[in-house]
Amino acid sequence: MVKDIFEHVAILNAHIAQKIVEEEGIDEYCTTPCDIAIISHDKKYVQRNYIGKMLHHLSEYEFMERRGDVFVLQEAWRRMLPARVNSVKILREKDAYSLFLFQELLAKKFIEIVKNESQKINLSELVYYLDTIDGCDGLNSIRSDAIAELDLSDSPKKIFDFNHGLGYSAIQLSSLFSKSTIYSLQTNAAFRDAYNYTINRFQRKNIKFAIDYPSEMMNQLMKDKVDLICLFNPLGIEVREIGRFLDISKQISKKGTKLLIQAPLIDNPKHSLIAEWLGMCVEGMGLYSTLENYKVLLSQHGFEIDKVVGINNSIIAIYNP
Repeated sequence: MVKDIFEHVAILNAHIAQKIVEEEGIDEYCTTPCDIAIISHDKKYVQRNYIGKMLHHLSEYEFMERRGDVFVLQEAWRRMLPARVNSVKILREKDAYSLFLFQELLAKKFIEIVKNESQKINLSELVYYLDTIDGCDGLNSIRSDAIAELDLSDSPKKIFDFNHGLGYSAIQLSSLFSKSTIYSLQTNAAFRDAYNYTINRFQRKNIKFAIDYPSEMMNQLMKDKVDLICLFNPLGIEVREIGRFLDISKQISKKGTKLLIQAPLIDNPKHSLIAEWLGMCVEGMGLYSTLENYKVLLSQHGFEIDKVVGINNSIIAIYNP
């Protein structure tokens, strides 16, 4: 599912790249309209941090091929660039068009970002386009894959959700664990209104939520404790924020409480939702952490790592004070 979505996003990105190539006047390096080439040593883009990391990332995914100082589309792509309209249709059907909308937004600003490297994209814009009011199948699939790694024999009675988007992780948990009570805490003040809208719109009876910490809900959970805590962090919130979340997690955990963290790791960026180079373009996004950093942080808060799944950067830990 995720691979299929990203493939169609990549097709649309190729159409964007073709337009940029033509508008920037570097199409002289292209033998056909689809033979998109980027000259890495061109003075306009010389050794730019962002574009260099982006090109290597795309070549790792085999969307582009390096030929000396030139990056070109892979042969299969250059022979016949798939039609734009088909990919647009499929992404809309999968409720994942928001992923492409962000890429389009990025493309509009990318040339200026590459030229001066001082501009940044606002984190709120990124979250909005990735987690739209109608939800995004791409993020849902990533969360589902992470949840599947828990290998739960019984449904947890109380599940806690750290939310820093529009609330869709809480909605998804309420569907997957219909017999559980989901407690969701909004940690991003910028999305309080949108979060309230999402939660109230779906009207799930098994969701309780709060937009403030401390709050009456949180005070009660510190007494009652929870069975499972979920922290979905595909955008890479800064480590100091993760430490704050783990401090809260410690207060609402009992011996044996499971903690699921889905987050980008700097030692496995290829499997991250947000590539390392793109993270550098976003104002407010933290640096990707390493697994060793998480081990230290978790240990400091009484959690022991039980399992690490590299394909979706999932860390499963158990509270054992």
